[in-house]
Amino acid sequence: MTDSTQTDTTYWLSQQFKITFGAYEDRLIVTANRGEHGPVNLLLTRRMVMIVLHELLSKLADLTGLSKTPAQHWQEVLQMAHQQAMQAKQDADQAAEPSVADTPPTLADVSQAAAASVAPPPELYLATELVIQLEDKQLTMAFKGLPMPKAMVTASAHEPVLAISLQPEHVHQLIQLLITKSQEAQWHLPLSLPWLENPQSQPTSLGTLIH
Repeated sequence: MTDSTQTDTTYWLSQQFKITFGAYEDRLIVTANRGEHGPVNLLLTRRMVMIVLHELLSKLADLTGLSKTPAQHWQEVLQMAHQQAMQAKQDADQAAEPSVADTPPTLADVSQAAAASVAPPPELYLATELVIQLEDKQLTMAFKGLPMPKAMVTASAHEPVLAISLQPEHVHQLIQLLITKSQEAQWHLPLSLPWLENPQSQPTSLGTLIH
């Protein structure tokens, strides 16, 4: 992704990521694979999570064509879209579960696993800036961050870290995931979303968002 709002900045696109809570850092941790650019761990503060949620929620109307729906039906439409997105996630997770009849790993599989075990550790960044782009019913989030722990002791520039491209249902899934993980962190986010199902009723194993 290239951000042209100020100067051209290139972000490495990630198609797969997971989010966990790190109690030691009191941060949400986005773990992503950036292909040839390697894995990365991106730390999200409570403040950054609020910024991300605010931006995602503000784009939902345009992303889902909600602006064409009478305002009195928005809550009902959002709730239905959210339920459908979470059901799609549940179905995808169940389909991805290994079957008893699966074939045993081949020598190539073992070799790939061994190579992965000696891969370099992920780079670590603290998320500091967020850019949102909406185009053709697809939302892209791009993060800049400070390299850690280097930036704790040395003045460092904010670097482009990664971009994440999301379809409408993935935006709903990400909103749910961020709220669920924030509850796990006991952050008590000041959110009021009547159309959102109780996050506590959703499983917390929503680690991988995009398959």
